[in-house]
Amino acid sequence: MPDELTAFEYDLATLLIGVDSLWGGDALHESGAHHLLVDTWTSGKEPPAIYADGFSAHLREAEGIKPSHEAAGVNDYVQKYHLYDLPHTIKTKTNNFDPDRRKYLFNLADSLDIMLKTAVACVNEKQEPSFEERRRAATRQGAIEIIDTAALKESLRDALSRVGYEVSPSRNLRETLIAYDEEKRLPPEQITELVPQITAQLLQLTQERIFPQLNDTELTYWKRLSDVPFDGHEFKTIAGQLFTGSSIYRGGEADGRPRLQGLFEYNTDHTLTMTNLHHLCSHEIMPGHYLNSAVMDLLWRSGHLGFEATTAQMCSPSAIFQEGWAQVTYELLYGSREQAIQELGADLRVFFAFEDLQDIGKNNVGILHLRDKCSVSEVKQYVADQCVQPDPIVKKLSGAWAHHLIVAPMYGPAYHLGKTIIQQAIKVAGREKVARVGLHVEGLVDIETFKTKVYRG
Repeated sequence: MPDELTAFEYDLATLLIGVDSLWGGDALHESGAHHLLVDTWTSGKEPPAIYADGFSAHLREAEGIKPSHEAAGVNDYVQKYHLYDLPHTIKTKTNNFDPDRRKYLFNLADSLDIMLKTAVACVNEKQEPSFEERRRAATRQGAIEIIDTAALKESLRDALSRVGYEVSPSRNLRETLIAYDEEKRLPPEQITELVPQITAQLLQLTQERIFPQLNDTELTYWKRLSDVPFDGHEFKTIAGQLFTGSSIYRGGEADGRPRLQGLFEYNTDHTLTMTNLHHLCSHEIMPGHYLNSAVMDLLWRSGHLGFEATTAQMCSPSAIFQEGWAQVTYELLYGSREQAIQELGADLRVFFAFEDLQDIGKNNVGILHLRDKCSVSEVKQYVADQCVQPDPIVKKLSGAWAHHLIVAPMYGPAYHLGKTIIQQAIKVAGREKVARVGLHVEGLVDIETFKTKVYRG
């Protein structure tokens, strides 16, 4: 691949890296602990000059802008690289692109514009774009609501009862879930041994149940997706992070062949059951984030996708799709949740109810704290009582998920909203169509263009 960015790619990369740096992200760092907005850089091309700028390095070191930052430095940085102008510039350069790609890039430019304006307003102590504006830029939807958890709490109660864990007058629902988790908990050293085994099983299922619908896709390096080894991911443990798992796709090339490198990091501060670990592998690796990123890489290298496919963008309409995709892996592999439960066991029913409650928590905490002005203590109580989450997740969801100016409104909805939209698409259009569109063989998709492609004719 060529080493230099084209003019369009350079403008897009400058805006991406500039906004990412303002919020403290480092797209080229190997660990997900240092990523924020630009989650991958897999083109192999040199990043734009803004990445090496001393002020970018300062922002990364400071973990992003703070209200106490000297406004003049931020304003000079934004002006120096014409960041305010770039969203419009990028849009004007897409006139010859197909309509779906234009829509993807328009959506991305709009979300980056909102993130930029929010950062600059923060350090200049001005009114930032409203919570609603930030949320709409990422979700492409107008309605913002607190989602009720009552029905899912009953689902969790029923699921626990089916595996022998009854709620009683002396043990409430949360205490019952914690007792269940403690009984099923895996030792950390066993997790390291299990990840390769689970991933191999999931790859085999993916090859059998998803790839047959995609084998007409022309690739430069392998004839069919079924021939691709998808063995480039690495597993590491990490601690002291708020995420449970992180998947960073590195890509790369050696001897003229894609290396398909990716890093899956598991935070040992969060304990796991066997069912939790199985889901985490399916979400982060196969057929979730790693597979989706690797296929995008292969399609870009084969000339089917544009440069934007190499830069996975958080807090954007693309992220809403990507998290939704990773949350419906069981529906993709088994056809439905009920079929997955039949094949894998009743513990999976407990997990689905628990995970759905957590996804709603991620959606709700930013609304409660940033829009409705609930205190952090109130948010913690809400996550514990209404979302039935254990202490590590209470800590996680009452942190950046609740109060970060772009994570809370622009990433918080991703899991619940993305999952809901893709689940509905599977019911209406079938998992074969969803797999083709979701793995980008009909063009790169975000949550809006995914719906367009799935339901088109």
